[in-house]
Amino acid sequence: MNLSEQFLNIGEFGAAGAFEEPERSLFYRKALGLRRFYENCELAPYNGELLYPSGVQPFNGALNPHYMFGFGVNYSAVTDENRELVNKYLEVFDKYKTTVPAEHSVAGNMYMHSMPNYERILKEGLSSYIPRIEKISDVDMRDGLLHLVKGIEAYINRCVSFLESAGANSVLINALKKVPMFPAENIYEAVIALNFILYLDNCDNLGPLASVLLPYYKGENIVEYLKNLYDNLDVCCGYSMSLHTDYNPLTLQCLEASKGKRRPMIELFVDKNTPDEIWQKAFEVIRSTNGQPAFYNPEALLGGLKSKFPEISADNLKKFCGGGCTEAMIAGLSSVGSLDAGINLLLILEQTIYSSLKFCRSFEEFYKSYINNVQAVVDTVTREISNSQKNRALYNPLPMRTLLIDDCIDKGLDYNNGGARYRWSIINFAGMINVIDSLLVIRDFIFEDKALTADELINGLKTVDKEFLNKAKGHKIAFGTDNDDANTFSNRLSTEIFAMLDDKVPYSGGGFIPASIQFQSQADAGKNIGATPDGREAGAPLCDSLAAIFGKDVKGPTALLNSVTSLDLKRAIGVPVLNFNINPDFKDEVLKALILGYMSRGGIQMQITCISREMLEDAYKNPEHHKNLIVRVGGYSEYFNALSDDLKRMVINRTIQA
Repeated sequence: MNLSEQFLNIGEFGAAGAFEEPERSLFYRKALGLRRFYENCELAPYNGELLYPSGVQPFNGALNPHYMFGFGVNYSAVTDENRELVNKYLEVFDKYKTTVPAEHSVAGNMYMHSMPNYERILKEGLSSYIPRIEKISDVDMRDGLLHLVKGIEAYINRCVSFLESAGANSVLINALKKVPMFPAENIYEAVIALNFILYLDNCDNLGPLASVLLPYYKGENIVEYLKNLYDNLDVCCGYSMSLHTDYNPLTLQCLEASKGKRRPMIELFVDKNTPDEIWQKAFEVIRSTNGQPAFYNPEALLGGLKSKFPEISADNLKKFCGGGCTEAMIAGLSSVGSLDAGINLLLILEQTIYSSLKFCRSFEEFYKSYINNVQAVVDTVTREISNSQKNRALYNPLPMRTLLIDDCIDKGLDYNNGGARYRWSIINFAGMINVIDSLLVIRDFIFEDKALTADELINGLKTVDKEFLNKAKGHKIAFGTDNDDANTFSNRLSTEIFAMLDDKVPYSGGGFIPASIQFQSQADAGKNIGATPDGREAGAPLCDSLAAIFGKDVKGPTALLNSVTSLDLKRAIGVPVLNFNINPDFKDEVLKALILGYMSRGGIQMQITCISREMLEDAYKNPEHHKNLIVRVGGYSEYFNALSDDLKRMVINRTIQA
């Protein structure tokens, strides 16, 4: 019995397909595996939803479709009986490994979020892709993609038959008889098709939803359909969508449907011309305490991308959607490393303090030593990202994303091997605010005021001296206070670090761009770092993306926002995340003015948690009373009860701006 038959006997249909023709390429074998999977997999239950599939996919085998690997291993389904066969699959299809240093993978290590070209698929239908596929000169890629389309068609037909037997709504059944294989003709078909494609891509991201659906809109109210779509994205652990300044009635419906929802994370672009009804609806949603929407600056972000990548057309800039949490990409056209790495700036500072501080005769000498150490890490990390991209291109083809994302078919290139139109690599810089405040303490305490020697500071850190840490944390020259000295230094440090990526080009092409996007990773990233001169205790989390160190942003929201805009944000188009926390009794006009004022000074992104401290404290003590409480953490929304204890305390300790 050959391997294909052995996999078939244990119900691993995708792996069985991947071993049907072992002499063919990895791309072809994965594509054929996907066909066999969709021809045979268990179908999702139907419980009267407007959309199908809905809910978690019932893919309970050991090897299931995965957007980053083609097939991913469900280790909970690996048993003593199937382990040997799973390992045989991995021997062939798991040769790609990232070589990015683990200590510099804060929030990401060669992650690859993306989103299909929903707009094109809705307009043309997947059947129209076949003539383009047939022109591909690479025989294995051509044959593999044709297999994949046949597998999708078989899957749709199986779903239709099941829905008919379940007595489903005729609108849903009739739509799936047409879409996504053929063009959508009305708004219901468009939403049903988009939902189906979302599941084919493992429910990663939704893209610029209102713009994609607008051509099919004739005044219908589709809020309930959108709620179903959002719930599907949420339960499948999907991420983001964007709403651009080409506002239309669907913009309001997209916002309305998000009330109280954890996902998607909505990226709402606003400027001085944004209509009052958009602001009003956005603030209504914020008051539903779900951290939605986040506000984005079109001029700074889209202008920054255009400056860095002039090949992006004006029309394609309108397709911006942050993939994953909020990593910059163009919907349907991007293969972006998001995030490819996360450089732990505070870890580098700790290493520099213990190796160099007591030997430096001036602050500039120490600062230069630190910058040189950061540069060395940047050089290593960018080199290993390129090495990893090269290995991924060789060993990890992705047929589904090659099918769904332009221009892979027309180039005849795999998604992971230069097929997509736009390619760049995003690197997270973690702990920058800790470093700014730490360096200011070192500069002033040791070299300016000479209140401490280097040995005394190091001893205070090693012994976690509370008196010393409190004194350091209380230093008046700090980020978040709108202090001119601190702002000037913040600009200098961020510029020098972000500029280290300016002239580097990854293997996949495009360029490297900086971001500051922490989420749960900031807690783990701090666990192995001792006490630091900003007053942070040993093992404590890193800073909250670009927010001030807790307890230091006490001079009001304007001071905090001015401090953030002192950073070199024009380079950090990856995106730089700012968590902003307010009480539910905020005044709309005041918050609107703050957002627009922040953006007028170059602020790129602001995400808002609108919950009182009293509610957060009660949720910490009585989690059973707050099961649906949602907060913003780093670049994404999460149920408060799902956070670790460290992160719960971090959220509670944030300054809530009045």
